[in-house]
Amino acid sequence: MKKWRITTVALVAIILAVVWVMVEKSETYSEPQKALFAIDNELLLIPAYQMNDKALFFFIKDKDSLGAVYVRKGLFGWKAGMLTWSAIDKERHYDSYHLNGTQRQGGSLLYGLIKNGNDRIVQVNEEQAKMLNLATVGQENIEEYRLEELFIWYFEGDESITEDEIKLLDKDTGEELNPANF
Repeated sequence: MKKWRITTVALVAIILAVVWVMVEKSETYSEPQKALFAIDNELLLIPAYQMNDKALFFFIKDKDSLGAVYVRKGLFGWKAGMLTWSAIDKERHYDSYHLNGTQRQGGSLLYGLIKNGNDRIVQVNEEQAKMLNLATVGQENIEEYRLEELFIWYFEGDESITEDEIKLLDKDTGEELNPANF
């Protein structure tokens, strides 16, 4: 009787393991971009970085939403995390003197759009945010999505980021231009 139970439990465990492997294989891809396009093949992807088993992508969805997603490499390939996005200014009234529309992905990523980011520094809790020039998406996409002179600034932290200290500084003078308002 005891051997029968052990055999049954082992058989159920093997079946569950096979099902798990099949599900994992069907939801993973050889490249991080493929994992994202499997969710939505109409995204305009803006890669931030790919290091080891983690990649960060920003994306534009439906031409008027900016979002971010982490893609992680597991045992069977790349798998996209949860996509989050929110609307961006339809008229693209961004300027280089204000931080508007700051967004959050989970507790560790803050980001937003700014005009002329090569002349500005965004600081979060006294640390400098990274800048992505949207000119890297190609001239055709810049025109179609109306991204002229726009940059994505982003900041990642190990712990939950607080919005207590977000500053926009002039790159040349270090002068604070306008406190960010959430």
